[in-house]
Amino acid sequence: MNCLALEHDERLLIVDCGTSFPGDDYGVDIVHPDFRWLHDNWSRIDGVFLTHGHEDHIGGLPHLLARGPLPLWGPRHALELARRRLAEAAPEIDSSAWQEVRPGQQVAAGSFKVEPIRVSHSIVEATALCIESEAGRVVHSGDFKFDPAPPDGEPTNEARLAELGDAGVELLLSDSTNVDTEGSSGSEADVARALDELVRDAKRRVFVALFASNVQRLISIGQIARKRGRRICLLGRSLATHVEVARTLGYLDWPESMLLPPERARTYPKDEILILATGTQGEPAAAMSRLAQGSHRTIDVDPGDTVIFSSRVIPGCDRPVAELVGQLWRRGALVETHRTSKVHTSGHANRDDQRHLIKLLRPKNFIPVHGTRHHLQRHAELALSAGAGSALVIENGQTAVLDRGQLRRGADVPAGYVNVACGGTVLDGECLARRRDLGRCGVLSVGLLRDRRGELCGPPRLQALGLASLERPLALRELEDLLVQNWHVLQRDSERPPQSAASRPSSQRFNGLAPRFVGVQQQALEIQVERCVQRWADERFGLRPLVLVHLLDNRS
Repeated sequence: MNCLALEHDERLLIVDCGTSFPGDDYGVDIVHPDFRWLHDNWSRIDGVFLTHGHEDHIGGLPHLLARGPLPLWGPRHALELARRRLAEAAPEIDSSAWQEVRPGQQVAAGSFKVEPIRVSHSIVEATALCIESEAGRVVHSGDFKFDPAPPDGEPTNEARLAELGDAGVELLLSDSTNVDTEGSSGSEADVARALDELVRDAKRRVFVALFASNVQRLISIGQIARKRGRRICLLGRSLATHVEVARTLGYLDWPESMLLPPERARTYPKDEILILATGTQGEPAAAMSRLAQGSHRTIDVDPGDTVIFSSRVIPGCDRPVAELVGQLWRRGALVETHRTSKVHTSGHANRDDQRHLIKLLRPKNFIPVHGTRHHLQRHAELALSAGAGSALVIENGQTAVLDRGQLRRGADVPAGYVNVACGGTVLDGECLARRRDLGRCGVLSVGLLRDRRGELCGPPRLQALGLASLERPLALRELEDLLVQNWHVLQRDSERPPQSAASRPSSQRFNGLAPRFVGVQQQALEIQVERCVQRWADERFGLRPLVLVHLLDNRS
């Protein structure tokens, strides 16, 4: 979810604008930065510069630009992907004025001059940025690695980086993702050789699960498919999008005859097909999960098929990926992962590559970016050991000031995360907290109908959701009896209603699930019923469910 603002002479330049994905399943579709501070300073922004087209660098643009148009520069591949993102999420935003910038071309953006520098990464046209102003020269590494033989033929421009180092770099901001991984990042050429051997030896269909945006890998896979006489079938919308963009820009020389529609894959000769699929992290709705479960509408994984996970496991996804691999083994597939074969390498720099960049640029000051606090801290230590003059760790909402060559902490600014549900609705903190309560504690709904005299017209209507102990009829009958027997006590205790809004019952606090207009006395009675039910559930079963009380009057 990368988004950085540089300020000089009261003007602002934004570098990248990405999204992240939720670490849980409470209905959140994407997470983007809280842009309040940028929106409040909108008139001072000179534009946005993109380093490359990964979603964590471009996905937040529809939400940022909802405030209004801004000048935007970037590689043509990133711009094309960003335009497609806007077409889906915010088609009303005009992108016609966006400008493509090529490596070596310097662009004036307000008080800044920006030059992209080619770096190798898992996506094509990735760049670092040299940003110059009166305050000095700042280099932002973007996402990078040193791959001597990337499939697109465009390795990191070490010569230009060395020239900048000779000219003097006041500040380097550099990718910290792989700071814990020793050595150098592997080459895509090694991955291509491993994949080719597996495809060569496969007797039946080959499935390759990969990150959709890894165009470098797609280039290699296309060459392998042509060499081994296999047609390519794409499973997954994002994969189809990235392939279409890469073909349009000339990075994939795949003729239409090389692509096989999914609906024909089931009947096509099994030793002449190579199937690419999304869902490397065990996402339930993705193609790989449906293949493993046997629920894909067009293709099955059969005994003897080869399944290759040409990807890494993102931290936190270990269990779903392990279960996914297990399901594929149960279906009789031959499964290869990065743990058994060299079928994946990271697009990010390992420690040796990070150290090499620092020594090329020889920065006076250093700020690590892209990582957790642990990664940032470790990278700062690495920079100092590699010769950087000083290093400063800042996190979201914190600022650094470069003043006469000296780096120091500045004042904090508002920052945070915005959770967006499917359909585009923003979920505030209270709504998310309620969803978490529902998931952790379950819901117990209590419906009560009383007559004109205040007596119950019948037994309470109870419904337990997500509460195994309370879903049994005997438990609910016990609660019914408790409420009936204590009805008059509950009414007596409700004669003095609480005044605090915070003490309202869950049925009033929970949006839309209770009658909108209630009298004070009715509200107080609902509170007493809620407390009675919660006390009973806690004492009887050790549960703390969310209790929703609905008290209705029978006027007939």
